Amino acid sequence: MSTLPVLLVVVIAAFAAGTSTRVAADATRPSTPLLVENVTASPEAQDFIRARCNDTCVRRPVVARACYDLLLPYAGSINGSYNKASLAIITVMVSKLTDLAKDLRGYGEAGRLEGCIKVLDEAIAGAKETMPKLDRISTIADDKLDAKDPDLILVWNWLYSLDNNFTKCWDGGLKRVMDRVPSSDAADYSEFAAAAIFFKPRPNWSLPSPDGSKR
Repeated sequence: MSTLPVLLVVVIAAFAAGTSTRVAADATRPSTPLLVENVTASPEAQDFIRARCNDTCVRRPVVARACYDLLLPYAGSINGSYNKASLAIITVMVSKLTDLAKDLRGYGEAGRLEGCIKVLDEAIAGAKETMPKLDRISTIADDKLDAKDPDLILVWNWLYSLDNNFTKCWDGGLKRVMDRVPSSDAADYSEFAAAAIFFKPRPNWSLPSPDGSKR
């Protein structure tokens, strides 16, 4: 499995920590606003998380709740921003997919799940390039993000491919073992929530997606 970038590893560790953690930006890149866990969040910031999860995960209420639980610790840092919410939920997703890939490798039927494990490995490897781009996007106001931004398109294509391939992973055997691999539920919920939130059009987009195709 490919090694994750420094920023992503540190952010993942912050999501797993039980206390407030400030995430250091990669020293090789310009400093960016940091995701901070468990900072004081206003009711409005919490309501933003709840509304985004409810709106985007409307087809799966159980995922909407999971989405809210995953993002609530970062409501204050997200502070009403789609772009920061995207950074947070996709970071969580990569962490959950990493856990799932590890668990599937140790599972007794790993040989029958090679296709699914390959999908996960490719997604995690792709995060090496896409997470720094998403980190930059998170510094841009929602109404200032250009739908043709090259970094946005790169992240879009990576997540779109992952979203499609994760369905193949599910049909390729994951659905058979979900009740025996606890990390699979968390991975499934986080992947659905990440795609739902990231693909939500920002206020000034005139196209349904950066490349003009429909989602």
